[in-house]
Formats: sequence, structure tokens, C-alpha cells
Amino acid sequence: MSKEKLKQAALHLFAEKGYDGTALSEIAKEAGIKTPSIYAHFESKEALYMAVYKDVIQTEMKSFKGLNRDEYKTLQDYLKAVFYDATDFETSPETKKFFQRSVYFPPTSLKERLIQETESYEALTFEMIGSFLNEIHMNQAEKERWIHAFYCFIDGLSVEHELYNKLEFEKRRKSAFEILNGLMV
Repeated sequence: MSKEKLKQAALHLFAEKGYDGTALSEIAKEAGIKTPSIYAHFESKEALYMAVYKDVIQTEMKSFKGLNRDEYKTLQDYLKAVFYDATDFETSPETKKFFQRSVYFPPTSLKERLIQETESYEALTFEMIGSFLNEIHMNQAEKERWIHAFYCFIDGLSVEHELYNKLEFEKRRKSAFEILNGLMV
């Protein structure tokens, strides 16, 4: 039994049922092991959850860093690619759903730790996006406003993705980026 297989089983169930709705016995069953075997890899359900959360954040960071600025003619094209990547809820639906649950409905016992991890992740992305916004000579207040709007649109679209059909969602995503694009001039 690999630690990775165990985390994949946990990701699937935590995304589907949430932290409180998932028993370690269910994770063990999905991973094909007995429940006590989980403790060979993780000291608790909380430790397993945090390991999955950190993996999800690392996956998001790799995806973000995988978009090479040099491959895009303009900053707007690059930031559009970043925005569309961040609002792509179809490619890794379990990962996105797990992240949404963790942020919107964090387990009470892990809330502070999850907030800290999320703040660290956002600080890195703020720094990276901010450095690209320097290309258009935004001052610090303008950069912060743009990045805050960027995250607000991502958060809103994560909910709208669940509410609307694909065509309507795409219209809303396009509109959101057009507003962000307007903030860059």
C-alpha cells in the first residue's frame, strides 16, 4: 500500500463527502487496506487531510507555474491563461471540489491550519502575479486591487460552475476576465 494511493482514496472521499462525512474505515476500504494500516502512514485523520490539502495546493502551484509567460504575446494573454486555468473546474474536478470544501466548509479542528496554508499559497500567487503586473507599471494599490478582484472572480465562478450550464458559465467567465482586463489599463 503506497502512501500516494491512500491519499488518492482520501481525496476522492473528502471531496465527495467532506471531512466530517468521511470515516477512516471508508478511506481504508477504498484504498484496499485495513483501517489500522492508515496509521503506518499518518498519525491521524487530521494529518491525512492536511497532507491531501498540501498536495492539492502544490498541484495548483505547479499548474500556475507551468504557464510560461514567454509563450504569450501580451501580458493580457498570459493573465487570461492563468485566469482560465484557475477557473477550469472540469480538468481535475475532485481536486477543485476538495479545495472548495476545504476553504468554504473547513473542518472545525483544522480551520486555523487551513487558513494559514491558504494564506501562504495566496501570498506566493500574489507575488508572482504582482511581478507580472509590473510590466504595465501598476502601483502597489492597483496591483492589490487587481489581484483581489482576480480572486473574487475565481471564488464566484467556483460557485457559478455548480449552478449554471457550461454555456452560461463560459459567458460569465469571459465577462469576469473582460472586467479584469479593463482594470489593467
